[in-house]
Parts: sequence; structure tokens; C-alpha cells
Amino acid sequence: MKIVFVTANWMEAQLVVGLLEGSGLKPCLLDAELSRMNAFYTGAVGNIKVAVPEHQFEDAMTILQDYRGRQGLNPNYGSPSAFG
Repeated sequence: MKIVFVTANWMEAQLVVGLLEGSGLKPCLLDAELSRMNAFYTGAVGNIKVAVPEHQFEDAMTILQDYRGRQGLNPNYGSPSAFG
């Protein structure tokens, strides 16, 4: 699994999962349950992560960047960084 999106917002993570599933990919959430129990723990675990199988990584990044670009948003928003 490779991380394609990172956020502190549980609802935003769910929306990204829905977008990727609607595009035929198989995303999953990592570290989401702890944030739902107590939102203040989200930062402590490095936020909520959306991951896809490694062979779907490029497709997922293209879908997310294209979607954000069409919405007039920063196309790199939520993208995982080298620092986690």
C-alpha cells in the first residue's frame, strides 16, 4: 500500500476514498479510527492517511490532482510529503 492523501479531517478522507472508489481504485484509510474517537489524537498519529495498492499509486495521484485542479484548488493539497 502507498499513501496518496493525508488529512486531519475524517470527512475529507472519506470524500477522497469515495472519489478513488468511484474511479475504480481500491483505497483504504489508515489511522482513521483513533481520530474518530478523539480528534485531538489525529496529529499525534500523523493524521489520517488514504492509501492504495502500489500498482494504483500513479492513477490515484493523477485522479486527485486532476480533481483538485478542476475545482480551482492547489493540485498538491493533501499529497503525502517526504516527512510523513
